[in-house]
Amino acid sequence: MFYAPLSTLAQSDGLVNGIPLFQMIDGDVFYVDSGGSGQQADGSFNKPLATIDAAINKCTAGNNDHIFVKSGHTETLSNATSLNCDLADVAIIGLGHGDQRPVITMGTVVGTTIPVSAANIMFKNIVFSADLSDVSACFTLTSAPSFTCIDCEFTQTGSGVNFVLIANTSTVDNSEDDLTFSNCKWVDMDTSTGSLIDINGDLNRLTVLDCYIALGINSDLPAIAVVSTGKDVPNVNIQRNFTYRLETSGAVCLITMDTTTTNDGFVVGNDCRHADTAGEILITTTTEIMFYENYASGVAGADGYLLPAADSG
Repeated sequence: MFYAPLSTLAQSDGLVNGIPLFQMIDGDVFYVDSGGSGQQADGSFNKPLATIDAAINKCTAGNNDHIFVKSGHTETLSNATSLNCDLADVAIIGLGHGDQRPVITMGTVVGTTIPVSAANIMFKNIVFSADLSDVSACFTLTSAPSFTCIDCEFTQTGSGVNFVLIANTSTVDNSEDDLTFSNCKWVDMDTSTGSLIDINGDLNRLTVLDCYIALGINSDLPAIAVVSTGKDVPNVNIQRNFTYRLETSGAVCLITMDTTTTNDGFVVGNDCRHADTAGEILITTTTEIMFYENYASGVAGADGYLLPAADSG
């Protein structure tokens, strides 16, 4: 699947370096723009649809369709059906950069979430903004393998509003395998924030790369994931993330998981800031997960130290 650099997208005719997009993508292409005229909108570049959900409804499951959300686009979700990702193999890509990225505001009504119930859904370069206290989850995943979130930011419209989770998985084992967050940012100092992901069933190949996560203190919750008791997360790939959460005791920087399960994979090159100078750890249990060059510190202004300690053998 080919993704053209966003900087090369022309502002007319749906061209990339002079070549029509439909010749470069093995699926249909639709455009979304809240600033469009709305007259006879068909999802083409010059007649964009008003919402992402309207574009999804034009897609065909399994067709590798692409939805391009134009720069400056805004939309507000007020329930669990306003944006429903229920067709497989759809990529939703935001155009623009900085404050011109598309913004999806969520949580004006309790229970607002983005349900994902199909395989191979991707969001890229979109800002998701909480507008209610304790939005339970930005994404609620059920039977959604290979869900991917790239270059997205999770924020809030003001003080007193927040996401509790970014992604919440189902209890069905392996139904959300290959879950990936890459180069995403979540900054929220509210004390009700949870973790990036709640994992409620066995999940193979969890990948979290190059993310920046800075959260308020909330008991000993980790920044990246909470794994339910008895559930396996084999083949984890957790690399080059920056996390900030100032727990003063029992700090678990990255993932909490059950000691009775079988877990393996790699945790490499992560940097963690906490406030626990005695008992801090990256992951709560003894596993087959391998650790390389991770650094942490519980002292403001101090350089990080290797965590866990290097093998002496």
